[in-house]
Amino acid sequence: MMNKTPSTPAKIELRHVTHLYLSAHRAFMAVKDINLRVEEGEFICLVGPSGCGKTTLLSLIAGLEKPTSGELFIDGKPVSGTSSQVGYMLQQDYLFNWRSIEDNVFLGLEIQGIRNKETEEYALHLLEEMELVDVRRSSPTQLSGGMRQRVALVRTLACQPDVLLLDEPFSALDYHTKLKLEDLVFTTLRRHKKTALLVTHDLSESIALGDRVTILSRNPGQVRMELTIPPAIRNALPFEARNQEGFQDVFHQVWKEMEVVSDASKGN
Repeated sequence: MMNKTPSTPAKIELRHVTHLYLSAHRAFMAVKDINLRVEEGEFICLVGPSGCGKTTLLSLIAGLEKPTSGELFIDGKPVSGTSSQVGYMLQQDYLFNWRSIEDNVFLGLEIQGIRNKETEEYALHLLEEMELVDVRRSSPTQLSGGMRQRVALVRTLACQPDVLLLDEPFSALDYHTKLKLEDLVFTTLRRHKKTALLVTHDLSESIALGDRVTILSRNPGQVRMELTIPPAIRNALPFEARNQEGFQDVFHQVWKEMEVVSDASKGN
């Protein structure tokens, strides 16, 4: 009898993950029985109404919090705390104004104790990719919001994480800047073969950027639906994806599910 070849573990896997927040007066269930599998190199977008636990899931995957029940794995190994494998980019850039752009980018390397000539050169290469090398000596106060977010992305990527968690990094930007940054992030993550999870309230953004869109319901957050984006849309740059045939059909499908989720939340 032939032995079966073991299946390759997912890059990220959540098995029956539930998380409660406890206070002196009440217990609040943020997410319940979440099952999610993300393969290496995939870009997954999480959408859902406010309070459905999207950011909670990122915090759990990042190892910043431990789930009340269930299991989380990266490369088949249990998540037991923070790891250099995972990079986390937030809505705010959190750049230090008293440090130059270059020194802000090197900060993660310093914190992880891996700053050396080789890692500095890689970080500067990323700055060049992001068209920021000319402002490397500047202060963050001299940069626009979009440029600051690009610096924050370089700072995260400079530590060479395998997994990138993005918590609404474009939401504070004007629409034109947002679209340009989407294309840049999409291209960069594909080039460096990163696995990514993006939390967003923008349904168009989730379809334009993601390989799959996961819709969460609220109270508590649960996976309502997972939608695989058609190849023609998935393989186009986000700006161009919005003009691909079938994009509006997918948008209406996601919109309809979100309407159902919102109506169900109002009834609770």
